[in-house]
Amino acid sequence: MTAAGSQLRRWELSRMDSLLSAFAGEAALQVGSPYGCVLRNAPHRQKIVGLMPGEPEGPECSAAQLLIDFEALPFREQSFDLVVAVHALERACSPEAFMKEIFRVLAPEGRFVLLGLNPWGPWWMRKKKKLLGPATFFEPYAVSSVKRLIAPYGVIDRGQFGVYSPSLSDNPQTLVHWSWCEKAGDRWWPVLANGFMLGAVKKVDGMRLVGKLQKSAEELLGKNWEGAPVAQCRKL
Repeated sequence: MTAAGSQLRRWELSRMDSLLSAFAGEAALQVGSPYGCVLRNAPHRQKIVGLMPGEPEGPECSAAQLLIDFEALPFREQSFDLVVAVHALERACSPEAFMKEIFRVLAPEGRFVLLGLNPWGPWWMRKKKKLLGPATFFEPYAVSSVKRLIAPYGVIDRGQFGVYSPSLSDNPQTLVHWSWCEKAGDRWWPVLANGFMLGAVKKVDGMRLVGKLQKSAEELLGKNWEGAPVAQCRKL
């Protein structure tokens, strides 16, 4: 991994370590693993890392690892409380099919976190595609495009830009000279960051009670209600 790739990896791992530890749930899925597992601080009992062919198996967490197709996930509907995509959308042939699959396996009110490379950042604008290593296909998407892809399925509730260094040098000392860009960029030009993180919650359509119920239960029940099928109320 290059020095620039290591810089991006450190930023993404620090965001995931602080963010995922606050999420509750039973099962978590990581889609894409260009540099290993990011679920190490997630409290979920079951953890799975889905790899695409050519990705290395990482020993950094005790998650099960298996090869998957990003656009045809081999899991049942609503199987995971948390799904984290690590530079996986950029490698999907169909972003629409990718996002549909992500939210299909995500449980109602489940959390989705996406880590992506910003196409408006200096690294990609300079066409330096060596950041994440060789790939047969890699196409970054702008934050606005990602939001449109998520909109039919979830509500975005958090996001952050990061890594503002304009240099892709393999010399770590060169990158250190640009460390002042982190605070300045976060304040003055956040949309020109090299990477970003977006978080969303899966929305579930259904009836919700708004305001106070004015009528009594007897008034709401129809005539001859005794013996009629009773609908089971589920929590929304």
